[in-house]
Amino acid sequence: MATIRFIREGIDVQCQPGENLRDLVIKEKLQLYGLKGILGNCGGAGQCSTCFVSVEGGNNNSLSPLTVVEEEKLKNRPENWRLACQTLVKSSSVILTKPQSPPSNIDELRESNNNKKLPR
Repeated sequence: MATIRFIREGIDVQCQPGENLRDLVIKEKLQLYGLKGILGNCGGAGQCSTCFVSVEGGNNNSLSPLTVVEEEKLKNRPENWRLACQTLVKSSSVILTKPQSPPSNIDELRESNNNKKLPR
């Protein structure tokens, strides 16, 4: 089992390695999309670029490598951003949903996360 820590929501979620990150977020009823994504997401095909997440912790290989779609869609985005629909979980990691609109306490969330050990 892998643990995904969602720092915006303040929860840890268990999942199987190989699980799609977008599917996991939806299954857990977490908010992945901003208004644009709510109104017009592509349903996981990697075409709308609205399911951004920021990888805030975990091993370098805790998620699947960038796909060709991500390499194109994330060209002008921070290096730690991913498209949830294109990302498979390999092992435990820390995720910030909707990094394009970070919460006002993002620094506090990051610091708090740094003080908590991530389950393997």
